Amino acid sequence: MVFVIITLLAIVLYIRDYKIPALLLFFFFLTSGLYLIPEEITEFAFISKGVDYAFFILLGIITVDSLFVKQYLKPDEYTKYLFIFGSFIAICALYSKYSVGLSWPEIIRTCRYHFFWAAYFVFRNMEKTQLERLLKYLFDATVFISVIYLLQIAVDESILVGETTSGISIFGIEMRRYYNQPNMIHFFSFMAIYNNPYKGPKKIVTSILLVLGMIGPLHRSLLGAFFIAVSIGYILRLPRLKRIKVVSVVSFLVLCVVVYGGTKFLKSRTFMDLQYVASGNFIDSDIVDWNEEGATFTFRIAHLLERNQYLLEHPQTMILGAGLIPEDSKKVEDMFDFKVGLVEELLDRTSQLETGDISYSILLLRLGYAGTLLNLLLFIYLMVFFYKKRENRYGFFSFLYLVLVFIVSFFSANLTSPVLFLLPLISYLIIKKTEQESIELIAGK
Repeated sequence: MVFVIITLLAIVLYIRDYKIPALLLFFFFLTSGLYLIPEEITEFAFISKGVDYAFFILLGIITVDSLFVKQYLKPDEYTKYLFIFGSFIAICALYSKYSVGLSWPEIIRTCRYHFFWAAYFVFRNMEKTQLERLLKYLFDATVFISVIYLLQIAVDESILVGETTSGISIFGIEMRRYYNQPNMIHFFSFMAIYNNPYKGPKKIVTSILLVLGMIGPLHRSLLGAFFIAVSIGYILRLPRLKRIKVVSVVSFLVLCVVVYGGTKFLKSRTFMDLQYVASGNFIDSDIVDWNEEGATFTFRIAHLLERNQYLLEHPQTMILGAGLIPEDSKKVEDMFDFKVGLVEELLDRTSQLETGDISYSILLLRLGYAGTLLNLLLFIYLMVFFYKKRENRYGFFSFLYLVLVFIVSFFSANLTSPVLFLLPLISYLIIKKTEQESIELIAGK
């Protein structure tokens, strides 16, 4: 009951023009109480997760604003994409209800994550200084959580919610890898490096804490993506002539690696496994041993190919997907029989829809080709915009962050996380409002 009261308080605070405190409560719920509050505590009636409270806060704010703020939903360049994607989700919801036969609670529970894109209108209705302060407070909160995350590694005891671990040996020392890494760390690690709100020792300390927190799980894919993004940032800041030389050398080295690696890959067991999977032959592949070293890549691609094969075999699902179906729906067993996936111990079956290993399996199966493309366009537009505005301090680090996002999306379900796209939306609007201020300043003269 206390969390329901806090939810109502957040809406009231926003209405009373205390927008930053209201949105801090919004992000508090969106991140499971800054990754400190387990789901068992937040359960109330039909609400089971912190994200549900965040959903109602956002719904309440947008409802009030749209009624009392003139031209609140006025179209701009980015809202055109949002309206198209939102309309598509609405069509998918109707299709899921009247064609697939799902219940409204199931549909809402599945598609509520896409609703968080509507936070764009909330951020757009705020002043530039408010958005900058909001990012500053979230930055501080993430530094705090990063310290706790690193502390649990040091003491080898889980503190944050969502404990998932595995063992690793470094120079003969056995360690546990903690995967309950706060999502906001990725965004604010780049902000710490390229647009840190602090100066001097505080800048150095916060940067170190956030970067260590980001690389803490020792994910090879995340480490590689971070190295690539930082390298791109380094190259972009070089003088034009030197940049051309560096890009030429790097391109040649990458070509050599691709040729050499490609030749080895074509002779590998992984390539044979993928051929088996692509042809629908799962028996002869080694995907059942995906936990073995080097087999995770096979598992991810196999997972994607099997879901894609379902769309190809059911043409009616290619555009709108198979429906906005939750994993625990009764329809799942009737519709799917996928062999590739994590085994759910409680249900004693392979997980058919949810996966934390790759984003595109989830998107393709639930939204089809059209919905996946529309969803990706929202990210691609931001990425292109940030690249064009890379001279702006917010544009530069946000572009590098999205480089990391797209790389990691092949190794995790990050594209389905609202936190992932809400933070760059704030950067986008800060840049747009800065440009508007410049135009108004010139016009005033």
